[in-house]
Amino acid sequence: MERSEGGKVWLVGAGPGDPQLVTLKAKRLMEEAEVVLFDRLLSSEVLGWAAEGAEMIDVGKLPGRHKLSQEEINDLLVEKAREGKRVVRLKGGDPFVFGRGGEEGLALAAAGIPFEVVPGVTSAISVPAGAGIPVTHRGVATAFTVVTGHEEPGKDDELDWEALARVGGTLVVLMGVSRLADNVSALLRGGRSPKTPAALIEKGWSPEERLVVASLGDIVERAKEEDVESPAILVVGDVVGLSERLRPPTIAILRPDNRGDESEKVARKMGFRPVLAPSIAFLELPLPCDLPERIKRADCVVFTSATGAEIALRDPGLADLFKGSVLATIGPRTEEALVERGLSVAVVPESYSSRGLALALAPRFKKVLLLRSARGSPELVEILEVAAVEVDEVHLYDIAPSEDPKLDWLIRRGTPDIYAFTSGSTAKNLMERARELGCEEDLRDKLAGATVAAIGPPTKAELERLGVRVDCVPERFTFEGMLEEIRRRR
Repeated sequence: MERSEGGKVWLVGAGPGDPQLVTLKAKRLMEEAEVVLFDRLLSSEVLGWAAEGAEMIDVGKLPGRHKLSQEEINDLLVEKAREGKRVVRLKGGDPFVFGRGGEEGLALAAAGIPFEVVPGVTSAISVPAGAGIPVTHRGVATAFTVVTGHEEPGKDDELDWEALARVGGTLVVLMGVSRLADNVSALLRGGRSPKTPAALIEKGWSPEERLVVASLGDIVERAKEEDVESPAILVVGDVVGLSERLRPPTIAILRPDNRGDESEKVARKMGFRPVLAPSIAFLELPLPCDLPERIKRADCVVFTSATGAEIALRDPGLADLFKGSVLATIGPRTEEALVERGLSVAVVPESYSSRGLALALAPRFKKVLLLRSARGSPELVEILEVAAVEVDEVHLYDIAPSEDPKLDWLIRRGTPDIYAFTSGSTAKNLMERARELGCEEDLRDKLAGATVAAIGPPTKAELERLGVRVDCVPERFTFEGMLEEIRRRR
């Protein structure tokens, strides 16, 4: 990129946190910038858009602790622009909504530095919207007020909270966790009814978003009970009552990371808000040296998971051998993993289960090779052996606890509407991890208050063994089938 004559600064809004809510212009400027000054709480994906070699300067502020003062940030913007560089000042939300973008713009104007403002999606509107709360709604609220909630008393421009209480409409309070009790007390003194619906939205638009709803009179106590942390937005007004119908149901997906992107797309397409928190991980096992000979001896090679197919097909030699084999899979997703790699599948059972697969194989084959997990269901082998089928089994991978911090967050703080279990192992490891964290009883309470879905009968049986009630099992034992069944029942 050629450097333009003289530098310029762009004051860029990064939106509420979701990279997909950043404007196209903001993304282009990030890719072209030579210097980026960025705040805290910005997505690593958004920061990753910066060009290779761009100077990245963290100027984020924490309550009571600033890396740089505002004056130092202003001076740094001027300095970098005077070096003739393209400078992006990246801010969460919108630069001119409690973002001090105006102060930075004035400093640049005083120094004769050209600058441009690139608006961002403000959290004042988008975070409530993401939680199913429209700040205006016909017949409910025709106006809304946005204020900052962390100003200390005694300032010349101190907010008159009692006057705000009389304004009516929807009140959106940004950055108000530390002074929540004081602000709510002032609203109540000003005449706002303690029965007014109120909501706190913690870490909006992030995977760790939480919604806490109560009356205005109870919201402070509920915030303490739920240990609400900054950043969180307070919304006060009757529109809060719409969230129950407008907010997408949150679904905790506990399957491993290698299925995460796929699961997230399916869940969003079906109208859910996914919370990815894998409770298990796959540990690949070494392939036996004689596996090629065992493949050749088998009448049929059987895959019971897409993960197993992906592991086996990394070996080009095995992939070539499979082209000359009769292949069977437990269901359509495993079949798809093979077809994507140029293989054809001869057997897919009508019932996507170990039993269904065994009954489809038994009449047709005398020798089958199972390529699957070390924790695979014994039912498959038992039925085949009763039918006098010779079974050769190779374990491609084992299952272990995920040790994923997202799982710990889900156990400690998450409040999903739905828990989706795709295997008995996901259930078993979730409960074991909760026990290790000392949160088992809390988790059981949350499971009791949520919808619990199991992908099939073996998963349901394991959940019931663990003392967890199961609300639904799909007729088609697939992830998509499970979500369709959940949606049908809601």
